[in-house]
Amino acid sequence: MSDSEAIPTKGRKRTNTISFTVEISSKPKKGDVYPLFLRITENRKHRRVYIGFDIPLKDWNPNKKEVRRIYKLHAVLNAKIESIKAEATQLKAEVKNVTSAVIADNLKGKSSTFFFQYAYGYLDNKPYNTARNVRTEINKFLEYVRDEKLLFADISVKTLTDYENWLRKQKGNSVNTISKGLSKIRTIFNQAVKEGILPIQENPFLQIRIKEGKPERVRLTEDELKQFCDVALPTDSLLWHTRNYWLCAFYLAGMRFSDLACLQWKNLNKNRLSYVMRKTKNVVSESHSIQVPAQAEEIILHYKPAKVNPEAYVLPILNQNRSYPTEADLLKEISRKNALINKYLKKICSIAGINKEVSFHSARHTFADLGRRKIKDVYAISKLLRHSKINITEKYLSEFDTETTDKALESIFG
Repeated sequence: MSDSEAIPTKGRKRTNTISFTVEISSKPKKGDVYPLFLRITENRKHRRVYIGFDIPLKDWNPNKKEVRRIYKLHAVLNAKIESIKAEATQLKAEVKNVTSAVIADNLKGKSSTFFFQYAYGYLDNKPYNTARNVRTEINKFLEYVRDEKLLFADISVKTLTDYENWLRKQKGNSVNTISKGLSKIRTIFNQAVKEGILPIQENPFLQIRIKEGKPERVRLTEDELKQFCDVALPTDSLLWHTRNYWLCAFYLAGMRFSDLACLQWKNLNKNRLSYVMRKTKNVVSESHSIQVPAQAEEIILHYKPAKVNPEAYVLPILNQNRSYPTEADLLKEISRKNALINKYLKKICSIAGINKEVSFHSARHTFADLGRRKIKDVYAISKLLRHSKINITEKYLSEFDTETTDKALESIFG
């Protein structure tokens, strides 16, 4: 390998080259030894990376750019010189639009990748809901740092702890919200490490413990459920339909909003419902089949037309006449409808005198809590909730069980 390597920078004019050479410092350190550097030249501007060794000036061969054989560690040092030159050459060849600064920083073990450029690119192949949620956290972090050119290497433990304080004080975020947000940022760092973009030792999350609060699973008690069902709403109004959708999901064993919105008449066979579940992480999951309770059937029959089109949606949540070319288009519309219906649910609860932050997902929590009270078969509840593992159900139900522990304590102490 030659002492100086000049390679045209990809995507730039041919006159713009980056070259590498090894040199010894003109200034000695204590002990009359001189540091060795790799000099990186781009457009006549130089950057130097310390190789990590210092030698007496007499032991350096300025013509061959190597350590003389008279120095006892000459073989080790010359191998190091060749290694760092090879690493620099590889970075030049493999990194798109590389600059001398990027090469220098990478040789120093410092990542010169722009965080936000990488983070937004990370979302390209993610499912719609995942990408939307992570993008929200990236945007929030950008709002805080106000620097689109922020490097991975510039994000320190202090940056993240200050950001956490900002989320709590300025944004009023709860412990759970902050925990979820930081976890998504951490995922981006972990992916960058996995791809070799960021040295693992530079991942600040290795030194941070994300505080996790107890998730609040809002559900209705049996009395509140009765209030919800009995409150007077104008027939065929959006509020009235919203209540129907929520109750239908509740009666269908806590069906997720995306599944309910996409139900088609072909999924129903007499009093049985068969469908393929949708999930956030895996766009589609396994098929599921349940019996349709009489309460859910009564709601569904209200929407059944005289002539049934098997491909039509059962409930008028999504536009029957609109097509969705891609899965992302469909999920985007489902998300929009879910947000709208959640607003109407809050209005219904306000009218009914229910002072809780009820969402559509609360139908699932309400069903799980009612199932826990009515039956003691965790396996059956797990299957109805379509959990992949029974321990997920156990954890899910344990968060509702304060009443049982309270009664147990009262029984013990009278």
